[in-house]
This record gives sequence, structure tokens and C-alpha cells, in this order.
Amino acid sequence: MILISYFLLVNTYKFLAIEKKTGSRILVVEGWIDEKCVANALDLYESNGYEILVVTGVPITQWTYSSPFTNMADATAESIRRMHFKDSVYRIVVPSNILRDRTYSTAVAMKMKFEEWQLPYEHFDLYTVGAHSRRSYLVYKKVFSESHIGLIADTDASFDPERWYGTSRGFRIVLSELISYFYALLFFHPNEEEFRNLINDGHYLDKVLNIRAEKDRLFADTNTSPLNLRDIPDFKGLSYYQVDPTYKVNAAIKTDTSTAPFLMQTTTERKPRYRKYADLTFILHGKELVLEAYQNLDLLTRMPDYKGLFIPFRDSTNFEQSYGGGRYLDIQIPLSADSVVLDFNMVYNPYCAYDERWSCPLVPAVNNLQVHVRAGEQTYRKLTH
Repeated sequence: MILISYFLLVNTYKFLAIEKKTGSRILVVEGWIDEKCVANALDLYESNGYEILVVTGVPITQWTYSSPFTNMADATAESIRRMHFKDSVYRIVVPSNILRDRTYSTAVAMKMKFEEWQLPYEHFDLYTVGAHSRRSYLVYKKVFSESHIGLIADTDASFDPERWYGTSRGFRIVLSELISYFYALLFFHPNEEEFRNLINDGHYLDKVLNIRAEKDRLFADTNTSPLNLRDIPDFKGLSYYQVDPTYKVNAAIKTDTSTAPFLMQTTTERKPRYRKYADLTFILHGKELVLEAYQNLDLLTRMPDYKGLFIPFRDSTNFEQSYGGGRYLDIQIPLSADSVVLDFNMVYNPYCAYDERWSCPLVPAVNNLQVHVRAGEQTYRKLTH
């Protein structure tokens, strides 16, 4: 029993770090591996005649305030470019709402992207590291059950693979991967459709949050901020409602440019030229609502290709949680469709909400909504001492 136990012990790493070759033209590199292994993957790509390089990655959860990247796929892709790699790098990003089962989520996200890009995935090789290999292969096979998946396992340089049990790191990694493998084999039976929905929701959430973070950065910069200079040192970020996908609605668009152009009233004597462009009809909170969308004729004169529409509106949250003067939403003129998406999570305040020196269009009475729109930007509150 001692000899058997010893034999199993010394061969556990070899059992987990398996390799399979398919001769595929697609190489998929897991983005969490270290840069030396990434460089080895690029050498393999060149020497084996691969034609498509795919890099996967989960969100970066450390140094998020200082890192220019939000996920490991983008960070690894940038490293690859700096290694003088000339081909395209396809990136597979797992959204930040995925906190568990990330290897499976990555495989599902990759399958979704392959379908979107119309890339063949009957054959591909997965490049990973060490004891993680067998579990990665198993999980990917749960998603790509009809595909021939190759597996290349680079060496984990953080411990000696031959004597993995001789260091705390090796012992911890190998045993945890062994347990995880048997859990995935015996007890992990996920619903792919549920993960697809979770990934789609997560990408939408990350998109909105990234836009908000970038806006905070611009507001904190004295060169780009609409705030009064004396308020910038105390700026701690804008306030928003939580992102809610139910406030992303389809609206029927009925173009109507028959009314004469008009001078829109503002908070100052400035009166920009607008015209009504369309009526937008949509359902929100079980009510049928209509908003008018306007075209900025002054801007259109300067930029003939401009396709933007301006939607100022008020709702029942004004003076309670949102700016009393109303809020704004911008959309693009659809090229041929008879509907357009209104995403109220992207609603923003006029600059007058931040400082009285700005001139802001007033909301036409016809665009007063008799519902609570608890989405988008809330009232800006200056930090008081």
C-alpha cells in the first residue's frame, strides 16, 4: 500500500499535465499563464504553422485603479504585440459578473465568439500550464463536445514537477487541481444556455460600468472636467442608479420632419436650432410612452454626416433622486430599421447640473414622462464641509 501510494503520489502531476495533439490551425492560449509560457506558445504557433491565435482571459481583480487593462485577455494580447507578434490576436473576455466556474464560462464565451466571428471550431489546440491542463481539457470538452481538442501543457516553473510534493506551492496546486478535476468529472453538469445569458448580461454590465468609470476620469481631470475648478479637488465620482437591463427597451421609430425648425430654449439666452426628427414609442413599467427625438441643425450644418439624435426628457424621479431640470439621452438614426434601442442606463445630466456657467437645452413639455425612470445618472451632489 505504501508503494502504491508513493507511485500515485509521484505520478499525480503527470496525470494532470496531459498533452494531446490535433494538428489544428487554431491555437487557444489561456490568458492567465505567465509571460514566459506565452512566449513559448508563440514559438509553438510559428513552428507548427498555426493560422489563428486566440487568447482568453478573466477580469483583473487586483490593481484595477492603476492597470490600463480590465481583463487578462487584453493584457496578454498587449504583451503578445510587444513580443513582435504580427498576426491578429482574437480575444475572449469573461465579464466581471462571472465569479465562479470561470474555466467553463471562458469556454462558453469562446464558443459564442467563434459563432459570431464564423470561425471553425471543429479542431483547436488549447495551450495551458501544468496541473491545470486535464481539468481545462475536461471542461472545454463539456462545451465543445463535438470538436477535436488538442492540449499543450507548458511547465509550471514555480515548483519542480518531479517533486511537486516537496514544496508548499506545488503541494497546494497539484492537490487542489486533482480535487477540482474529479469534481468537474463527477458533479459538474452545467446548463450552457444559462451561462450564455449570464455572459451576455455581464458584457452589457461591463460596457456601462466602463463608460461610467471613464466619465469619472474625465470629470476629475482639470483639462476636461465640466465642474467648477474649485469643486474638482473634492470630486469623488458621479452617482448612478444600478445598471438594470429592463431599462434597455425597443422603441418604434416614426420619422416626422414635417414641422418647422425651431430655436430650443436653454438656461441662457443661447438658442440652438433644432428640428423634430421622430416619435419614439415604447413600453416601460407596463405603460406605452412616447418621446420626441430632435436633430441639432447647427451641428448638422458643420458635420453633414452627423447621425445623432437628442432626447431630452423629464420623469417622476426629478427633484427626488435625479436632476430637477431633466436628463438627456443620445441615440443614432437607424439606417433601415423601424425600431431603435433606448438604453436609459446611459441617461446623463446636462452640464447645468454641475455648474451654473453652462447653457443647457430645456426639456420640451411634450417629453415629460409620467413614470419613474430609475436608471442612468442621479443628482450630482457637491461635497460640502
